[in-house]
Parts: sequence; structure tokens; C-alpha cells
Amino acid sequence: MKFEKISNKLVDFFLMPLLVISICGSISLLPTLLQLVPNKVILCFVGLLILAYVGYNLIAKQTFLRILNKIKKPLLIILICSTLIWQFMLVRALSGEFGWDPRFFIGYIYRISSIINDGKIYFSLYPNNFMLLIMEKFFQAVFNIKTPNGLIFGLNVLNILIIDASAFLLFLAISKLFSKRVAWFTTFLYWLLYMIWPFVVIPYSDNWSILAGTLFLYIYSKNQNFKNLFLNFCFGTVTAFALLMKPSTVIFIIAMVIIKIFFSLQRKRKIKVRKLFKIIVSFGLGFIILYSPVKSYQQHNDIVNIESSRKMPITHFIAMGMSGVGGYNASDVTKNIEIRSPQKRNNYNIKLIRERLSKMEFGGYLKFLVQKQINNTADGSFGWAAEGNYLYEPFEEHLNKIEKHIRSLFLNRDVNHGYLIANANMNGYKFFPQIIWVIALIFILFAIIGDSHETLQLLKYTVVGGFVFLLLFEGGRSRYLIQFSPYLFTLAGLGIDKFISRCVNTL
Repeated sequence: MKFEKISNKLVDFFLMPLLVISICGSISLLPTLLQLVPNKVILCFVGLLILAYVGYNLIAKQTFLRILNKIKKPLLIILICSTLIWQFMLVRALSGEFGWDPRFFIGYIYRISSIINDGKIYFSLYPNNFMLLIMEKFFQAVFNIKTPNGLIFGLNVLNILIIDASAFLLFLAISKLFSKRVAWFTTFLYWLLYMIWPFVVIPYSDNWSILAGTLFLYIYSKNQNFKNLFLNFCFGTVTAFALLMKPSTVIFIIAMVIIKIFFSLQRKRKIKVRKLFKIIVSFGLGFIILYSPVKSYQQHNDIVNIESSRKMPITHFIAMGMSGVGGYNASDVTKNIEIRSPQKRNNYNIKLIRERLSKMEFGGYLKFLVQKQINNTADGSFGWAAEGNYLYEPFEEHLNKIEKHIRSLFLNRDVNHGYLIANANMNGYKFFPQIIWVIALIFILFAIIGDSHETLQLLKYTVVGGFVFLLLFEGGRSRYLIQFSPYLFTLAGLGIDKFISRCVNTL
């Protein structure tokens, strides 16, 4: 059997069952979400579908496509401008306080004692978030932003740039790797499931991880054979950035190495030591030039004191990922903080892992993993408001009518505290991204069946790596899936293109 087929069968062995589980889990959420949709919205939705169907049938297909082709550029400009306006309205309407990890960045930048006291060892426990801290501090210093509220607004405007630039890079990368048609499908899915939803108002590492993923794809599309030393250098720099920002994003690099090994064996290429040396040196220089200064500054900075001995070990995240829904476990965190010795802390987590495995047994652990895969991937809103105090008390008081409506869509009044807080169900509108997500997952499954070329396998290995990582470590909600969304949307775009080419055109 050829190495290409061995590689493809290996990745499909894991990917197909995991995708089927995700599809079943995402479909199971639809009936509950449907009940939350306002009746008027359902009537409008059905009416629009009828109008679209009647309009398409009244106009001949070729005439419809010819008209669409003539006005596609003005339509695209209108869509881009409307999206930007909508995103700025989201920032104005929803920017507010948040109660989970992002608040520590604001607290340390402005030396807010109450927040610093709550999280005085936060960056010692999670030093991987230091990169984001210094970037936000740099942003605050460059624009001389005087208040925490002003910085949050500014970072959310920056989010718009990050999210939209990622869309542009994704389009360019997929156009080069596959085709423009696949790129349009992929970018449209990204727009439907991420760009127009209010992720712009959460200044955290999720949006940066999307940028890292699209940069990986873009550089790879320009330099698949690693002949360009400058692009190898850029690859190394982006890898360092990704590792410092969100370590799990470098799964793409691991997948790329695996694929290159398999396909080199397939083509029986002799390893040219000189070429390999140039690749490693150029990549390594790009990596070191960013990674080393940041790590050095981490130990000698004037923002936060980091005790390396307090860092949470990998075993902690594995143990935590085996409890409850597979997500955050406060008691595990508290116990790890109490144990000061790194060795004893690691031993405690290993003991915890063994106890939890023993309690569940092999069959129980498999059931747990199935449920965790659903928890990790089924939610098409990518875990909006699934965190504690995700977003609350918006700042802006003077809103126009559209912005007031936006606020009513995504926030509701907390009965205990009396302030507005992020609404996990989006006042019923969560049903619509869920439908799109179900369709996207089905098209991903359709894309991977049969085909086994190199770039497709790279995407498949990256997605499998992401799924397995979230199964083994802390997960439990689909927010962690955001970092792998460029690859998921690309596979879905390939699936749509494949479906149209093989099924619709044959009818």
C-alpha cells in the first residue's frame, strides 16, 4: 500500500467517527434552540425562503447567474461596508466589563489593586498569556489610552482589524491552495459563523489564534516546498507568535511535518542535507528572533512578577479535562495552587488522572470522550457566554436604534445583579448559526471522503490534532474550537465545492 493511502486511512480512522459524533451532537441541539426563536422571526425566515425559491424559479438559471455576475463587484463592496459598519455597532453596543481571564490584563495594565489582588499569581500559573499582556500594554502605550474602558473599546476595534484581516488572508491562501470558488465558499462560511457575530467585543487570544492560523495557511500556500528562505523565516516567526499566544495553534506545524514525511516517503525523495539545513536555519532564526526576547522579558519585566515554579503543569490540564464536562474545574485549580512544589503538584495530578481513569474504566472513559467531543464541537455559537461573567455592564449609554436592538439581541438583564449580561441563547437567534454549523460539519465530512491529496491531508491532520488535543486537555465548550476554525471552514468550503461539482451539476 502506498504511503499516501496509509497516511489518509490513518487520519480518516480518527476524523470520520469524531465528525459523525459532532454532527449528531450539533443536530441534537436544534429542537431546543428552535423553541427559543421568536415566532415573528420564524415567519420572516420562512417568508424569505419562499421568496428566494419563487424568485429563483421565475428567473431562468442562466439569466440569474448572468445578472449576479454583472453586479457581483458592487454587491461585494456593499457587503464589506455593511459588515464593517455592523462590527463597529457591535463594539459600541456591547463593549463592557468581563469577569474571566481577560480582566486580569486590564487590571495589571492599569494597576487596579482589586483585580491584581484577586489574580496576584495569575501570570505565574498561566505564563503563556504573558504575550497577550505585553501586546495590550504596548497598544495602550502607543495610543496613550488613559482609562480601562477606553482600552477595552480600543482593543475591540483592533479585534475588527484582526478578524477582517484574517478573512482576507484566508481567501488569498485558499485561492492559491485550491481555487477561488473554494475560497469564496470558505470565506462566506467564516463571515456567516464568525465575522458578523459579536466575538469582536472579547479582547482575548481567540481572535489572535485565528490570525495565526490564517497566516500559517497563507505562508504555506506561497511556499509549500520551503524553497523561499525569507518565507521560511516568516514561518518561524509566526510559529513563535502562535506558541507564545496559544500553544495549541502549532498543531498545524506538527501536522505539516507528519504530512511532509509521509509524502517524501511516497515520492522516494532523497533527503538533501544542505537544503534541510537551510530550511531549519531560516525557520529557526525566524522563531528565535521573536521567542527569545519575549521569554527573556517575561522573566525581567516591570508589569507583573512571574514565578516559574508556580506554573500549572500539563498533567493539571489533562486531569481537569477528565472531570465534569471536560472543562474548567475550580477545585482542581485550587488544589494545584495550594501545592507549592512543582514535583509534588505534578505527582498529585498524575494520581488524579489514574484515579479518574480507574473510576470510569475503559468503557466509561470512551463514553466520556464521546460526550466531551459533543461538548467541544457541537455548539455553532462557539461558546458565546459559556464562561462565567463572559461580558456584562456595557459602557456606552448613547446608542442609536440599531445599536439598542443589537444590545437586546446579545445581552439580557441579570435578575440577581440587575445589570446587563451576555445572553447564552442570543434571545433565540442562536438557532441560525447552529443550522449553518450543522451544514458546515456535514460538508466537512463530505469533503474528506475519497480524496487524499497532500494539502487536504494537512487540513485533516490539523483538525484531528485539534479534536484530540481538546479531548485530552481542558475543553468542555466550543470556544476552544475557534483556534482551528480556519481549517474547519476550509474543509467545509471544499465540501461545498465538491458537492456542487459532483452532485448538482449531474442533475
